[in-house]
Amino acid sequence: MNVIVVGGGATGLAAAYLLQRNGVDVTVLEASPRPGGLLSTVEVGEGARLEYFYHHFFTHDAEINWLLGELGLEDKVAFRPTTMGMMRDGEIYPFDGPSDVLTFGAMSLQARLRFGMSAAMLTYLPGFEDDEETPALEWFRRWAGKEATETIWEPMMNVKFGDAAGQIPIAWMAGRLRQRARSRDGTEEKLGYLKGSLQVLVDRLVEVLRENGVEIHCDAPVKKFVTGDRGVTGVQTPESTLEADAVLSTIPTPILAGLVEEFDGEYASSLRDIEYMGAICTILSMEESLSPVYWLNVADPGYSFGGVIEQTHLIPPEEYEGRHLAYLSRYVRSDHPLWARSDEALLSQQLGELERLFGCDVTPILNDHWIFRGRFAAPITGLTFSEKIPSHDTPIPGLYVAAMPHVYPDERSTNNSIRIAAAAVKEMGVNGSIVPEGNSLAATFG
Repeated sequence: MNVIVVGGGATGLAAAYLLQRNGVDVTVLEASPRPGGLLSTVEVGEGARLEYFYHHFFTHDAEINWLLGELGLEDKVAFRPTTMGMMRDGEIYPFDGPSDVLTFGAMSLQARLRFGMSAAMLTYLPGFEDDEETPALEWFRRWAGKEATETIWEPMMNVKFGDAAGQIPIAWMAGRLRQRARSRDGTEEKLGYLKGSLQVLVDRLVEVLRENGVEIHCDAPVKKFVTGDRGVTGVQTPESTLEADAVLSTIPTPILAGLVEEFDGEYASSLRDIEYMGAICTILSMEESLSPVYWLNVADPGYSFGGVIEQTHLIPPEEYEGRHLAYLSRYVRSDHPLWARSDEALLSQQLGELERLFGCDVTPILNDHWIFRGRFAAPITGLTFSEKIPSHDTPIPGLYVAAMPHVYPDERSTNNSIRIAAAAVKEMGVNGSIVPEGNSLAATFG
């Protein structure tokens, strides 16, 4: 069997690994100059690299821990306790557990109790992860109350989904809260990271794939699917035409839609119905940290970022030649004004916002910065979203798909990319059972 995998990100590389483990001849085609996709990294110091977009994994992530073991990288994993904070009404509050909720001064005591009750219901009671018809904000207004919803839940969902926040089902929120709860030991949450960045995983995976005969071509965008009597029989790139018994697409579904339009217009239309949020991440390299918190949620309006994630509260600054690194993150649609803003204008705006947030000018401690944009960072998982998720086995014979919508109702992660890769190769008739199934909710649909 000969398979072409379109896309050399985490899902594509994981699928290629599973296919070659089962004796399949595999070719990976990646449009970018190098493999990695959303795991791509930038050099932030001599020999030190960091992902364009923040990454970590959880103690219960069985799939990525399995793959790291397969590749001999388990000794490079570090799990460390982290902290979370909430900025509201100009104040920063610790937000790591029930005691912090009870002392959260931006809400009344009654609102704090109702917030805690609603979060516990979604985390521990069964059934919510299956409720795709109830909007999360509507549910929160009923059970958490107006004050808690407007103070915390609504700002957080607006940052994540913009004007689509009101259409996100309670199933998505339940999946998110359960994921975080499993990574906690009491009130302490431990998160994992790979020493040297996830570039170490990508490089090792590419090395092993090539050692086992997998061809990986970069700067090789697919321009067209080749079809015959049995369906898709190969692909065309700018340089050549490649034949295959099957093609597995791991690229964003709107891009796939353009490739299948001529073969199945109805299927292409269904793929385009899945909308995506883009992501903007600014990385700051500084002489000192901004706050003592790893993950600071910004719940006040008027900021161009919804989170301040300080990487060097997860991995110490010594790993980055003493630099303190922080992400400023924001999800936006591609038609949002922030998306088109120049890097220079965006940085100037964000430095002013940081001064307002922390009460001091950050410019004197700033050594360097980088700004990255990802057009297809996360699907907008609206009501009854499972009905939009395409089957791994498409209506076009010989063509299979594993893409970000398959992660629903879980959250985008490297671990879940491995999970949906295993589900896709299984649909292709290849054994994917060597991948252990952890607590991931990914690949529930499709």
